[in-house]
This record gives sequence, C-alpha cells and structure tokens, in this order.
Amino acid sequence: MRPICNPPSASGPLKTRLLTLSAIVSLASLAGSQAMAQPPSPVQSAPPATLDVAKPKPVHGSITLSAGNGQVLHLNAPATNVFTADPKVVEVRPASANSLFVFAVAPGTTTVAALDTSGALIGQYQVTVVPSNFDAAMAKSAIRHSAQGAVNTHATETGVALNGHVPTAADAEKAVLAAKGALPADGKIDNQLTTDEPIQVSLHVRVAEMSRTLTRELGVNWSAATALGREAAFGVSTSNLISTVAGVAPSEGQINLGSAKAGYSLDAVVDALSQDQLVHVLAEPNLTTMSGQPASFLVGGEFPIPVATTQANGNSNGTFSIDFKQYGISLAFVPTVMAHNRISLHVRPEVSQLDKANGVTSYVGGNVTLSIPALTVRRADTTVELGSGQSFAIAGLLSDQTTQITQATPGLGDIPVLGALFRSDSFNRAETELVIVVTPYIVRPINDPNALHLPTDGFTVPNDLERILQLRQFGSGSFNSNSPYRRIPADAGFVVE
Repeated sequence: MRPICNPPSASGPLKTRLLTLSAIVSLASLAGSQAMAQPPSPVQSAPPATLDVAKPKPVHGSITLSAGNGQVLHLNAPATNVFTADPKVVEVRPASANSLFVFAVAPGTTTVAALDTSGALIGQYQVTVVPSNFDAAMAKSAIRHSAQGAVNTHATETGVALNGHVPTAADAEKAVLAAKGALPADGKIDNQLTTDEPIQVSLHVRVAEMSRTLTRELGVNWSAATALGREAAFGVSTSNLISTVAGVAPSEGQINLGSAKAGYSLDAVVDALSQDQLVHVLAEPNLTTMSGQPASFLVGGEFPIPVATTQANGNSNGTFSIDFKQYGISLAFVPTVMAHNRISLHVRPEVSQLDKANGVTSYVGGNVTLSIPALTVRRADTTVELGSGQSFAIAGLLSDQTTQITQATPGLGDIPVLGALFRSDSFNRAETELVIVVTPYIVRPINDPNALHLPTDGFTVPNDLERILQLRQFGSGSFNSNSPYRRIPADAGFVVE
C-alpha cells in the first residue's frame, strides 16, 4: 500500500505571490511619498510648452457699391479700430468682432481700414460708390408711357442723363418732364436727345442805358484880403477846389477879381462850374443756336493784365507774365424748346467797357509804371420761359444819387446875405436807368440766300467830286430807290425822327 502524501498547499505559493505583489506596491508607494516630500530640482524641471500661433495676414480688396446700398466685410481677426477716409462717401458700422457693414452714401472713392488691439492692419478695402440706377430705371419707366422714340437713361452724379432719338422736339420735352417727375426734387436732367427736325432758336437782346450827371459848384476864395507893408498878408479860403494866390492866372471855371495899391491889395477868386453829362448806351446782340445747345459770342477786345511771376520759394523774381481780360458786348444762352413752342431760356448778356479813371497804376521800378484800367460792366444771368416772339425784361436798374456839400468860413459864412461871399456850395446829382430785354424766336433756315442782307450791301465808294464838293460818304449809286437793299435813312451817328 502506497503512502498517501499530502498535496502541496495552494495557500503557500499563492501567499508568496501576494506578498511579493504587495511588496512591490509598497515600494512604489514609498517612492511616491518620497518624491512628494522632496521638491523637484530646478535642473530636472522642464519648461512649459508654448504654442507658436501665426498672425493672420491682412485682407486687401476692392468693392463697388451703388449709392444707397451696403455690404458686409469679413475679417480674419477681431477688429478694435475702424477708419474710413471720406465719411461723405461711405459709412462703416461694426456688425460683429470679425465683420463690418459698409454703407454707400454718395458717389466717390475712399478707403476703409481695420486694426487690431496692437495697431496692426488686419483689413483694408478700396470702396468705389457709383450713382444709383434706381432713379434711372424709374425715369425710363416713366418715359416709356409718355413719349415716343427710343430713349435710354443712365445715372449721373447729379441725376439722370437721357440719350437716344425721338421724332419731334415735343416728344423730347415730354421725356424730360417725365424724367423730372420720377426724380427727387434736387435731381437734374442732362438732355442729350436728338430729333428728326432739330429746332433752332434765335435770341434778340437789347441793352439800353441812360445816364445823366448834373454838377453845380459856386465858391469864393479870398487869397489876400489885406497886406501890411510888403511882407505880411493873409487870406480866407472857402473851397478846397481852389488853391490860388494873387498873381496866378485863373484856371477853367474860375474868375479873378481884385485890385492892388502900394501897401494894400484885394484879390478874390470866384469858382463857378455848371456841368451836364448825358451818356446813352445801346447794344443789341443777336445769336442763333439749336435747341438744347449752348452758344456764345463776344464783340469787343482784350486788354493785358501783368501778373507777377513767383519762384519755387514763393517770392517774386521781379518778372511779369501777361494775362488778357475780355471786354465788350458778349452773349451766352442755352435755349430749350418745349411743347407748344414754349422756350426755356438760360441767358447771360454782358456789356463792359474800359474805365481808365478808376484804374490802378503800379510802380515797377526805375521810370516804369504799369496802368491797368478798370471795367464798367452791365451783366445779367437768369433763366426765363417765353413763347416764340415774346419779350421779357430780365434786368433793370434805376439809380438816383444826390450829393450836396457846403463849406464856409466859421462865423463869416453864417452872416445873412453877405455870408455867401464866404461859402462854397457843391451840388451833384447822378441818374442812371438800365433795362435788358430778351426776345427769342423759333427760326428755320431759308433757301434763298439773297433774302438775307448785310449792312454793306449796296454800298459804293464816292468819287472825288462827291466826296470833296458834295461832302458825301456814299456813292451816287448807293442805296438808290431801285436798289433791293434797305439802309438807314441817314448817315451813321445821326438821329432820325
């Protein structure tokens, strides 16, 4: 019989393993407690990890907006400051930290820039604002229902421009009126329409002026009332218009009265002036142009005006350049023929002439002086509406100016009756009346060139017999009764009544 052996106890080896595992855990715990107990060495500590984040690149671009519209701009980073170069063109409002809303205000070009907290640029846009097409579309829709023809519209900075072709001027006017009704109150129409039958307008302008000046002066100067011996003398002056002494010949408008004896002299100067001046100015410029087209002309001349030449530092180097100023009779106008032969007329007549009395004299150097004359100008600039052949006074001036000056010797000038010998009276009255009248006509060209006459038609040069003995300025065949030409029934410069 075999002996029975006890099997190995399972608890022995298993317990050994458990002890061994617990020992390992204890050792790890001990090591961890020691590590917590001792501070880490500076050499063994690692620096904290940092993230290298690249800044976004600035955004650049250009946009185009029509007036009244807007657009949202997106940025790559939050914006702190936003700028616009011209707030009258666009306005900018922040929509969020990374976006902007740009609102177009008026036509133009400007720049919008956005910066971050450090002042770095994160976005810049070139913004162009063009006129809104809304008004042009509304105007075209209104024209389509009121006028015939092919009319195109496009927006301008001030309103709408019309171009195309219509049958008559009345249709063109209807198109303009319809477009005005579709625009705001401050909108302007640029009419570039053409018609099958262009209408021409002739403008007749009359500028008439009458100017009268009346002058009356009377004064007495006592140049030497008495003389003591031959060395001492005194006098009394009652007028600043006269500066005379005894023995000086009288000037124009003056009379010397007096007598002289040994040791005594009496000399008086009487200043008496009466002057009447009448000026008559009449100008009648005429000009013809097409409806809607500007026209101007000048009959006169130009006078030089010296202008000092400046150097780069702003100082004058003593040299002059010459500019020219126009003067004479000028006329500029723009007619627009509307329905029922009504004419809208923008007219600017002007009559100017040189006035040397009020000019400027400048001393240049040495014996050189420059004289620049002044200008006497009659000018009007206005817009009226007339019918063909109707007249309208567009300007008028009535001026009446009176000046009276009395100078007297204190005390002596206040004596009744005899005080007139020690007083000086000056009276001046100036009256001016100016009227400018315009008369437009709707005209058409003629086929017969002989129907138009010139002032020189029918003129012949007088021969020696007519010129010397008969004092004639026209030849015997000039403007005779059989001549088809008309002439003024008198010589130039004479008044026919």
